[in-house]
Amino acid sequence: MQPNLDILIVTANQQSAERQKISRALNSAAMNHQHCTYQELSQALQTPEHFDTILFSAKDLTSPTQITTCFQLAKRIKANPKTNHIRLLCIELDPNTMPETDDIAFDDILFGTIEPPALLSRIQAQTRLNTIQAELNRRQAIAEIYDCPAQPNPDLQETIENAKILITGRPNGYAILEETLSPISTLIGTLSLSTAMDYLKREPFDLLLINGGKMPTRFFQFVETIRQQSALFNLPILLVAYPDKLKSSHIAYQAGITDILDSPINKTELTLRTKSLIREKRFRTAITKTYLEARHIPTNDALTGLYTFSFYRAHLDQTIKHHKATNRTFTLITLAIENLSIINESHGFAAGDKLLRQVSDILMSVIRGEDLACRISGRKFTLTLPNTTKTHAENVLSRIEGILTQTEFICEINSKPMTLDLSTNILESAGETTAQEFFNSKSAHFRSTGKFLVA
Repeated sequence: MQPNLDILIVTANQQSAERQKISRALNSAAMNHQHCTYQELSQALQTPEHFDTILFSAKDLTSPTQITTCFQLAKRIKANPKTNHIRLLCIELDPNTMPETDDIAFDDILFGTIEPPALLSRIQAQTRLNTIQAELNRRQAIAEIYDCPAQPNPDLQETIENAKILITGRPNGYAILEETLSPISTLIGTLSLSTAMDYLKREPFDLLLINGGKMPTRFFQFVETIRQQSALFNLPILLVAYPDKLKSSHIAYQAGITDILDSPINKTELTLRTKSLIREKRFRTAITKTYLEARHIPTNDALTGLYTFSFYRAHLDQTIKHHKATNRTFTLITLAIENLSIINESHGFAAGDKLLRQVSDILMSVIRGEDLACRISGRKFTLTLPNTTKTHAENVLSRIEGILTQTEFICEINSKPMTLDLSTNILESAGETTAQEFFNSKSAHFRSTGKFLVA
């Protein structure tokens, strides 16, 4: 869940029943929201409040003129430098009233009756893009202080070129999927789930599309298996299913589905949803590459490629200020190899260095692109997770601990597994905690025995 999001709901009239329905969905996810009519929108955007997302409800827009006005308002917002960062969602649009144009300013569109899990999923997906963009800007601003080479800033509009999509599931409906998606991507289809898993393990994909048809629940275990793979944990998974066959959509999201589209498919909605998911995947990949491209510049540790303490300190100061200004929470995970000096003495510094590199690789495999991994001392690491609650951070730490406990660390000159004594701690803040208070916090411990082979 993205905490403390600020949503503006735009409806045709103040007494709209849809307004109350949307409010209940947002309240269930603790998302802050305000209301206005289409006539009041311009005035609402002049207020000091910062909106992350604007929901345009098209439920009560009955005439083509009203629909056209709605789409024109979206274009004006995106054309204004002061508001073009806001994510725009049009919801409950009748497919038959969709304007015939390719120039769509909305970031996403939800056709038909809204389901709260789907609505929340779309809002959170769009907000993640803004979080990644803000994090990248923050890193680049700090890197300039160190006279580091400028890192490329991905263009959201250009991050869907040469996309590759894997389609699996029921064969019925493949034709419309191919007709809609082939102009924007390379498609690979497979009817066998085992074959699909083989593809996912061998080749990188921007999106997995599951054609669930009338039996969508049979694919949930397959999705859970995918999410157990660290390399596939952030892969977007789009499920296409008949709504009457998926009455508990929240179970699908719990299994690891990123989003759901109703059958029969609306081509416009499929195209927009696919582009949005691909952008997020590409954007995460682009920001992760900044680690690799900056291995030998002053902000990065030469041994592990992670950011150094000096960069982390400056970044933490900016993160605290940002979250205090936006009244949002972020979390900090600290990990320290308490017995690193003993390992160096027993097995040599080469073994200790390789251990540090492997732990660094594990950390990089589980975090999101917008998260920041740093090595702040010889044995200590930190993970900064923006716009994240302590509950999510606990899940991240559980994944790290799970991987470490299943990894055997063993040295070539000593066949007995080494014991990795790792201390960990999670801190949550909305900007009220100072950097020094983070540094002075105490840590918990757990022990991990694993196999670590020194070449």
